[in-house]
Amino acid sequence: MMNTVPLLSCIALTLVLAANGAPTSRPPTTVLQFVLDDLTLLTEKLKNVSERMKGYELHIPSNTSSIEALQCFTKELKPVAGALKYESEDAQKIQEDINNINVNVNRLTGPETTQCHYASKKKIEGFFTEFISFCQKLMGLTR
Repeated sequence: MMNTVPLLSCIALTLVLAANGAPTSRPPTTVLQFVLDDLTLLTEKLKNVSERMKGYELHIPSNTSSIEALQCFTKELKPVAGALKYESEDAQKIQEDINNINVNVNRLTGPETTQCHYASKKKIEGFFTEFISFCQKLMGLTR
């Protein structure tokens, strides 16, 4: 009987929160803002990478009209993370930013893998400019 009271209290509190519309997940605009914040930090850190790394080219998705294109952008981050081990003093911090971006993109798109088609290649700075612009465009659409 003693264990029943805390259990019933917990259930009652959960029902009250659910009935009052307590958020169960973050809205897409909030998660997109997290992605944008991490992209901005990452862009600043990438200014200090080697000249050779600045010459890397990354693919830009051809279909940037849907949220699934976020996965295509993040797929391009994998080789960046690998190369940074040798090309930047901030490699560990950059890797953390990339991991945060991947986690937040997965929150938005789910675990299913999107088939990506790429329109062009851009150097690393141009790639991140495109990625940021795309996220800003999505935020405008989800408001």
